[in-house]
Amino acid sequence: MTRLTRREFLRTSGTGAGLGLLAAAGVAGCATTIKGDFAPKTGRRVVVIGGGWGGATAAKYVRLADPSIEVVLLEPNQQFVSCPFSNLVLSGVRSIDSLTFGYGGLRSHDVKVYHAAASAIEPDTRRVRVGEGYLEYDRLIVSPGVEFQWEQVDGLAEAQDRVLHAWKAAARLSSSRGSSRRCPTAASSC
Repeated sequence: MTRLTRREFLRTSGTGAGLGLLAAAGVAGCATTIKGDFAPKTGRRVVVIGGGWGGATAAKYVRLADPSIEVVLLEPNQQFVSCPFSNLVLSGVRSIDSLTFGYGGLRSHDVKVYHAAASAIEPDTRRVRVGEGYLEYDRLIVSPGVEFQWEQVDGLAEAQDRVLHAWKAAARLSSSRGSSRRCPTAASSC
């Protein structure tokens, strides 16, 4: 799957032109293509793009504030990894598993979670494009998260495999477990 950066998403969403990148919600490797209106509206609906800190929190509290509103969350990842706490993994205080969460908690609040990514927003028709299909909304919350901007610092993109950071916790931290890059016991000497 091609990775869509936040800037690319925002650039394409204003024109309504999608990149057609995505497959439908479901089990990884077994997803079918979404076509047409894959979840027709039956009442008031809020669609939330992004299941990180901002999107998941917004989805939960919109639903709690008014249970008559259907809340739909679009998030391509099956799990959320809490990056703000990932430095605790680097220091050996916590494991990456303790920072990894599914979306069952949102589902228990009757938030509908689709593991798919939005490819464009069509504000004139109040639709979010998902693959070859779309999802209608009354209100839209856009919280796609942040992306590391490697190209902003000369030479950083070429060295990214050697730059240890906790921005994308799961991928970065699992490869550094047990390495000499861990912080010493005294945090002040990191």
